[in-house]
Amino acid sequence: MESTKKAEFVKLFQEFVHSYPYTPDGLHHTAAYNEQRQQGRRNFEAIAAAAESGEDVTESVMLQLLPYQDSPTNRQRGAWIHINPCMRQGLLWNSKSYKKWSLIAPVRIAELIIYLVCCCNDDPSQLDATCRDFSEEMHVSLFGEIGMLTPILNALRPDDFLAINDNSIQVINYFANTSYSKKLIDYSYANFTGSELIKELTKEMHQTGVPSLRDDDLFDMFCHWLVEVKKYEFPSNEVPPVDEAIVFEYAVEEVELQPEYLLNQCAEETGFQTNQLTQWIRTINRKGQAIIQGPPGTGKTFITEKLAKHLIGGGDGFSDIIQFHPAYTYEDFIEGLRPITKNGQLTYSIVPGRFLEFCKQAEAREDICVLIIDEINRANLSQVFGELMYLLDDRQDTERSITLASGQLFRIPTNVRIIGTMNTADRSIALVDNALRRRFAFIPVYPNYEVLRQYHQREETGFLVDKLIGILEDVNRAINNKHYELGISFFLTKTLVEDIQDIWQMEIEPYLEEYFFDNQEKMDDFLWNKIKDKLSK
Repeated sequence: MESTKKAEFVKLFQEFVHSYPYTPDGLHHTAAYNEQRQQGRRNFEAIAAAAESGEDVTESVMLQLLPYQDSPTNRQRGAWIHINPCMRQGLLWNSKSYKKWSLIAPVRIAELIIYLVCCCNDDPSQLDATCRDFSEEMHVSLFGEIGMLTPILNALRPDDFLAINDNSIQVINYFANTSYSKKLIDYSYANFTGSELIKELTKEMHQTGVPSLRDDDLFDMFCHWLVEVKKYEFPSNEVPPVDEAIVFEYAVEEVELQPEYLLNQCAEETGFQTNQLTQWIRTINRKGQAIIQGPPGTGKTFITEKLAKHLIGGGDGFSDIIQFHPAYTYEDFIEGLRPITKNGQLTYSIVPGRFLEFCKQAEAREDICVLIIDEINRANLSQVFGELMYLLDDRQDTERSITLASGQLFRIPTNVRIIGTMNTADRSIALVDNALRRRFAFIPVYPNYEVLRQYHQREETGFLVDKLIGILEDVNRAINNKHYELGISFFLTKTLVEDIQDIWQMEIEPYLEEYFFDNQEKMDDFLWNKIKDKLSK
């Protein structure tokens, strides 16, 4: 956090401590955290048990896993009352009103909610994937808002999940210099950033007179006070109204240089030869943007992150990662109109998207900054990039600029590099048209068995990896299509001896079943019973 922002936080937090926690509203707020978490856990356990026995839990899910405003009607219906309600007008779900929120049937909505909550409760590392999948199906619905499902996740696993809402996302964005949306698709990133921010501010929050609360609850109460009570006016995020090309001004501050990360280190960790990595780096710097493409499980994102680490190594640059999805828009990436409430009045302003925010930060740095776009082909790229396509066409022309929808001129800073990842087995690659293909360099990545062999030797896992490599080679010969080959990342785990059956039956077989859907005889050759025999010989 910038020193000026930290000083501002300390000043505001001191004002909060002396003005809110021991008021009637503050005392109610303090008592509510544990009570609502306990109730949320009871609700979930009852619903999970009912669902397990085959009961219809649609209405229970809608009423008791979502946070409702405290009102006589909501209490009478048994809704989950929460201090951060997602329905501030006291709207209550029922079978007649759901169409106001979504075109998706309520039974399906309840299924998706249960699935997301159960997955994240069982394995917090699945947060990003489940939020992404949920958002793809719910992107036109109120249920895709960040404050709808984070309270129940927080109730079940408060140490892993923050109860992020409209108030706290504003505070996190302001003090962490981020621009996360209020959509669930951004929750995993906002959750990580918010958690790190709270850790950084723990010392400042532990003051005399502070109520005895968890640090994240105390931060949440501060966010509520700052936005709802003090009605703090955060600086506008509007694009600066200048007549020349957009120039992003920053206060001068100390920026630590990134640690050196040499190509031989990258080669050792990725398994690729140094000369090959050198060619890739040269291509990325020449073109300005590239896409790492390959079949699933080849470590595309891992390799991309290592390339970015090398590119920014030893300089004052930085890297950032975003993930495209079918609902991602030009407004999310470049700029667009967003509703903003000021002094109780709703207005609309043009707000920069993630790419403009990235360029804003890169403009203040001397060295290379890398934006990673994971699963770049899952969005409608022509729509998302818009007139940016013109700038991507010739990055060597440093004076090339475009006029944005806001009427401002914009150009990509010369120190910006863009690296995307693309799963070639994904049918959405058809959305990558020729115009866009011409603007990116494409770097193919295929299964690298030597990486798998070295990993298990280095970690001394005791797994007979050479037999597995032979099986994978057989599988990929049967697939006979380099874009659909089976990668190695499924098997890069220290506990492969214990996990191999689960991995094969629950991850590999479903993938192969889809590919060999019209060839059951070939599919039978790669079922676990036969694979097990080959591994044991």
